[in-house]
Amino acid sequence: MTSIRRKRAVTWSLLGLMLLLFGPVPAVAWDLGQIWLDLATLSADVVLYEVTEDMYLKDAAGNFVTHPVADGRRSAEAQLSGWAKLGSPLCPAWVVMVAPTTKKCAVNAKGKDDLSLATGKGTVSGAFSVVIQGDNAVDAAEFVIMTGTFSGDANLSLAFKGWAPLGYITNGVATIDGSGLTSNFTGTFRLPVKLKTLSTWPDLLQLDAYYVSDLGVPVWVKANERSLGVPTVRLEIKF
Repeated sequence: MTSIRRKRAVTWSLLGLMLLLFGPVPAVAWDLGQIWLDLATLSADVVLYEVTEDMYLKDAAGNFVTHPVADGRRSAEAQLSGWAKLGSPLCPAWVVMVAPTTKKCAVNAKGKDDLSLATGKGTVSGAFSVVIQGDNAVDAAEFVIMTGTFSGDANLSLAFKGWAPLGYITNGVATIDGSGLTSNFTGTFRLPVKLKTLSTWPDLLQLDAYYVSDLGVPVWVKANERSLGVPTVRLEIKF
């Protein structure tokens, strides 16, 4: 669920913001940023990546338009994929009874959002499936063991205003189909951006895109956080 402002990545200058707030940043800050994001991954119950997205702009009356308008809205539908921690609501402990070698569960989700262009706030909802390895140990997991739905409030105001490539989900509720079990959750979106001050560097290591930590430290988007080589939006979920 990216902001339309992400398409103008060159306008972001996170490093300049860091220098303004904290003074010169030592090289170790980049390593600390990666450590921080690794810790965020460990603390999250689910980490998803936005594989595809179809985004539309609407006017106040709900008509489709080709550019942002006053009181308009932004709606999008996305396909996400990632992993849930074993023992979390989307990868319960009983999964090892079905697949004894399971260390984590794969999660596929279809989500949509509806956001005000004026405030960057709105709603998210969708459905998910939890899958484990099927009859081919080489390809991606595909054997569905659980399905459900989710909803919540979204706030991408920081990204819409161009202040930080971050967004949040609050009041999230995930419901497991067939059981009536629900779990409350929160979420953090991290949008990949290009750092303006580094745009002239040779892109020998695909260091063309960065997430930003909650402390404002840029973190390189790794190869396994891309879809067909394209940097993806990252969503961290905590129950």
